[in-house]
Amino acid sequence: MILSQKQYTRSPVQQAYVWVADYYDGTYLSEYDLQTQRVSNFYDIQKEKLVYFGVIGQGSQVYYNVANGVFHINMDRYSIAYECEGHEYPLTGRTFVYNDIIQYKKGSSEASMRGLAGRESSGTFRNAIESFNFGYKKTMDLHDANINFQCVCSLPMNQSAFFQMKITSNMDLPGQLVIRKNGLIIDRITAPLKANHAGMINWDLR
Repeated sequence: MILSQKQYTRSPVQQAYVWVADYYDGTYLSEYDLQTQRVSNFYDIQKEKLVYFGVIGQGSQVYYNVANGVFHINMDRYSIAYECEGHEYPLTGRTFVYNDIIQYKKGSSEASMRGLAGRESSGTFRNAIESFNFGYKKTMDLHDANINFQCVCSLPMNQSAFFQMKITSNMDLPGQLVIRKNGLIIDRITAPLKANHAGMINWDLR
């Protein structure tokens, strides 16, 4: 097991972060093997065995607990709920299984072309990863509502990390998002939901 072990905070290759999938039997699969640097396929992850999923690199561990959807950002735990008319809909922190994992990178490519009119051109391309992203999506029944919740932790290379949250409900909910850090409420965001329409919010980690 790699995640939750403080000694593992560096990427084994020339890439800022690598994803890691920890299994309940103590084994793991990582994007690049920590010893051999051999690359792994994301689609080879055994979702039914997952306990943690996230990334390591840049001196950090950033991951979530598959049993309850709570994010661990180094030493801090972040949980999310939706509160409406006196009811709290716990989007994380319940004993659901959040194993519909998401992982992707956002990048850019720049081209520098050289050549004269009427002649063949030549040039160079520069590719760069701009952000690393991981998280999950989950459908859940909470009180009278059927809610689809997606939460992705985005780690940009030149900006602060943030959560990308997407929520849909089968009914109107005039409520707000409640974000907790280590069990304490640190933010409330007015976020009314219209039935069967997606609501999206980016929230900077603090």
